[in-house]
Amino acid sequence: MGQRSAQSDTVVAEGQAPGLLAGLGQTFTRGVVAGLFAGLLFLLTQMGWAVENLDKPAIAPLLDISTVFSRDDLPAATPENALIGLVTHLSLSMLFGIAFTMLVPLLRNTALLVLGGLAFGLVLYVVNIQLLGRTVFEWFTNPNGPPQIAEIFFHAEFGLLLVPFFIGAAQRVRAPAA
Repeated sequence: MGQRSAQSDTVVAEGQAPGLLAGLGQTFTRGVVAGLFAGLLFLLTQMGWAVENLDKPAIAPLLDISTVFSRDDLPAATPENALIGLVTHLSLSMLFGIAFTMLVPLLRNTALLVLGGLAFGLVLYVVNIQLLGRTVFEWFTNPNGPPQIAEIFFHAEFGLLLVPFFIGAAQRVRAPAA
């Protein structure tokens, strides 16, 4: 049948040596699932914030991200823009989850993983909102756009929500080194 590789949860077929790419599919899958989970909670937090603190409709964060494609000065509250925002948000969340999986081998214990998740979320804020928002997607730094202090919190939350999906992976990376 198959045996488990000593360094990962990957099942290796008999006679097949575990290679560099042996666990890549599982790693990407973990990143996709982690990104979707973190992205959905990130989005729910933004939606709640929009309703409670900004007196905007719950779909406001979806409309904000839809401006990536429409380049509107003010996102129109249409079902199309909400759907574009949802698909864009979830796609980016999955890609960011996959990107985080590439950092996990460097984060060899739970404390480093938590700090790495926090740093990852804050770097996403700087790159997505401050750099790209100031140069390409101006709605994200527009005074009528997303509130910057809240966005820092939301992005830090995203990074921290990725962490539980990788705690076991960080421990497996550490075990062979010990």
